[in-house]
Amino acid sequence: MHVLDIASGHGRYILDALNEHVRPNSIRLRDYSPINVAAGRELIAARGLENIATFNEVNAFDRANYQNLDPRPTLGIVSGLHELFADNDLIQHSLDGFGDAIESGGYLIYTGQPWHPQLEMIARALTSHKAGSPDWVMRRRSQQEMDQLVARAGFHKIHQWIDEYGIFTVSLARKK
Repeated sequence: MHVLDIASGHGRYILDALNEHVRPNSIRLRDYSPINVAAGRELIAARGLENIATFNEVNAFDRANYQNLDPRPTLGIVSGLHELFADNDLIQHSLDGFGDAIESGGYLIYTGQPWHPQLEMIARALTSHKAGSPDWVMRRRSQQEMDQLVARAGFHKIHQWIDEYGIFTVSLARKK
C-alpha cells in the first residue's frame, strides 16, 4: 500500500494509525503550511519512519502536484480540507489530482461536514486559514454534492460512516 494525504496538518493521525498490522510501503504526507510540514517531519524522525514516510510543502489544489508520483498511491486521503473552501472548482482540482494519481482499483478516503451546530461560533472565534480573511467560515456541502465531486474525479463511493449527530462523515471510494 502507498498512501498519499494531501492536507495532513502535522500528520499525527496517519502516523498514529500505524502498528504491526498496518504498515504501508510508503506514506507521502503533504500540507501547505511550512509549520505543519516541519512538525510532521519531526514526528516522522521521532518515530524512526524516514524509510517509508516523507512530508512536503505542497498546494493540494494544483493538479500538477499529483503528476508523476512514484510509487503511485493506492490510498488517497483528504480529511478536513474541503469544508474549508467554498469554491467547488478548487475542490474538483484536488479530487481530479487524486483521480490522476491513484491507480485503478485504489481507494480514496474523504471527509465531509454536511452541517455543524456551532458554525456561527466557529466563524467568529477561530483564526482563518486563509490569508486576508477575517473569520473562519466553513463551506458545508451536502453528502450528495461531495459524492458527485468525487464521482467526477473517477471514483465510485462504496461506504460511508457518520457520527451520531450527523455532523461529520467519512467516506470510502474506489478508483474505477
